[in-house]
Amino acid sequence: MLELSGVEVVYHSVVLVLKGISLNVPEGSIVALLGPNGAGKTTTLRALTGLLDIHEGHITKGQILWQGHNIATQKAEKIVSSGIAQVMEGRRIFPELSVEENLLAGASGRPKKDALADIEKFYDRFAILGERRKQMAGYLSGGEQQMLAIARALMAKPKLLLLDEPSLGLAPKIVAQVGELIKEVNKEGVSILLVEQNASLALDLASYAYVMESGKIVLDGSSEELKNDKDVQEFYLGVGTQQSSYRDVKLYRRRKRWLS
Repeated sequence: MLELSGVEVVYHSVVLVLKGISLNVPEGSIVALLGPNGAGKTTTLRALTGLLDIHEGHITKGQILWQGHNIATQKAEKIVSSGIAQVMEGRRIFPELSVEENLLAGASGRPKKDALADIEKFYDRFAILGERRKQMAGYLSGGEQQMLAIARALMAKPKLLLLDEPSLGLAPKIVAQVGELIKEVNKEGVSILLVEQNASLALDLASYAYVMESGKIVLDGSSEELKNDKDVQEFYLGVGTQQSSYRDVKLYRRRKRWLS
């Protein structure tokens, strides 16, 4: 469904952020993209959604094939209309609009009658949103805002949903609920590219995962393979019993090997 091949991205014409990354999202799958802050995960999503220009970035090499068509130079609105939607890091709801107005904003370009029918379905799924449909979205809790952000993206009827750090800042109980929601959405036929620092959550949800470091894909494999990989266990899952000083040196050497 989605294929990135050798994609390079430069900011301000001088800073090379993505260094020839390649990844695939098969139809009907959940694929995770893991990595620390600054690895290039959000830049990857910006490249996919046509939002690089806003941040003075552009693709200098490679292809982004979406259902067989190269979308690397397309504008954001055309990419959305082709079936790709994104939930940005930090949720980015419209805090001064009501819950219902936020959902309608996600259905821009669709007949209002159809959009309102879909909104009622979301109220059935997210009872708390139905109860607060006329309330300003800024007064929702963090978890409720995340549910609203996902529902708003789904109002565009996407075939592929991009999720950028959906667990960020949420309590463990709410993270579990968001995880269940992601699985439900996928079961309904929506493919998902999940960007997460919470590697445990991501590997539980995804069937396949990629690990990014400093703008490169340094490791990929099935979720089970990565869960059992000693480097991933130590870097991202907190598994390991070495003393901290020895462990820090060991991790540094492994990361250096990954990036060489």
